[in-house]
Amino acid sequence: MKIDHTNIAGIDLSEYFHFKIKFTGASTRRGSNLKFEGKENCSGYNINKYVSNGMSVNEYQNLIKQHFNENDPQFSMTKHLIYDIKKGFIELHL
Repeated sequence: MKIDHTNIAGIDLSEYFHFKIKFTGASTRRGSNLKFEGKENCSGYNINKYVSNGMSVNEYQNLIKQHFNENDPQFSMTKHLIYDIKKGFIELHL
C-alpha cells in the first residue's frame, strides 16, 4: 500500500507511523530566515531541510519535536507532511 495525492484525504497519519517517506518530486517551497523564540520557524521549507528518503512518519514527527518550538503557530506534526503529499512531492510506502 502507498499513500499519495490520490488517497491522502481523510487518512489519519497516526495509524501509519511505520510508513516510509519516498520523494517523488522536487519541493517548490520557499523559506525565510524567520525565527520563533530562537529556533527556526516550523515551516514546510525548514522541515524539508531535515527530511530524508526512507525516513518513517514516526522519525519525521520526532525531527519536528527536536528542531521546532511547539509554541510556534505553524507547529504541526502532520500538516506540512500532508501538504507535501497532496502536492505530489512525497509518497508514503509500507
